Amino acid sequence: MQDTDRGAQMQMFQTGKDRYPSQQDEAYATINQRTLAFIVGLVALGLPTVLLIGAFNPVIDTCFRDSISHFYYAPFWGGPFIGALVFIGTYMFVYQGEDKHGSEARLSNFAGAFAFGVALFPTAGHGCDALSFRSRALAEFAPDPDLLDLIKTAPTDDRPDLTFYFELTSWSATVHYLSATLLFCFLAWFALVVFTAVEEHQRNPDGSLKYTKIVRNRFYRICGAVMILCILCMMTYALLAHLTDLDLSWWAANNMPFWFEATALWAFGISWIVKGRFFHRYLRDEAEQRT
Repeated sequence: MQDTDRGAQMQMFQTGKDRYPSQQDEAYATINQRTLAFIVGLVALGLPTVLLIGAFNPVIDTCFRDSISHFYYAPFWGGPFIGALVFIGTYMFVYQGEDKHGSEARLSNFAGAFAFGVALFPTAGHGCDALSFRSRALAEFAPDPDLLDLIKTAPTDDRPDLTFYFELTSWSATVHYLSATLLFCFLAWFALVVFTAVEEHQRNPDGSLKYTKIVRNRFYRICGAVMILCILCMMTYALLAHLTDLDLSWWAANNMPFWFEATALWAFGISWIVKGRFFHRYLRDEAEQRT
């Protein structure tokens, strides 16, 4: 018996031409698309929640940044921000969808590329009004009000411009904003158009939609509408800030970009969790329950 066990253990060291034969059929590598959708949804839900908790964490101190994107510059919390977006981007590339023409997979590839753009090209500034903070560029500033003024005030002939500490390139912020806008647009398209598509098994004999599909579509449309509304609100602010002289200091003072970005991410996460049929009893069609 011991010799048999020893022989089985030694089988890991094989050198012949037939070494390590596969005993699996081709289906073993198939990824469950709905499980994948559920995981992506959880990450999207968790990112703003984790950063919100982190902003008030006394152990790893950071300020409540103006936006989710500004957490790129937060000590420690910049890691979860980049990691979550890279995770979402990677799995959007892996996601193949369920439509027979492959359109869903191509759309998700675009969304994945824009998620990488948000992660790899940081936004402008640091998004922090605290007197002491550290950027991801490894520039550490003491709680000196004069130094803070240098950072927050436009440079003059006798005052240096410190913005280079917080910029990857001069066009990084433009790529970031464009990527973020297009990412949310694609995610809203998924919720409003892709996920609401109807298959034959989702209809009753009289042609009406089955109850579970009606419930899912309501979730999708609400989530898509929320994402579009958040995009429009942030675009409206950007236009007003550049084209008018209105006092919009309340926008950053109340961290409005963070809340709109968080709301859009939560809506994205909920739509993909519904896609993953998290609540099987209420969201899964009868035909799906038999498979």
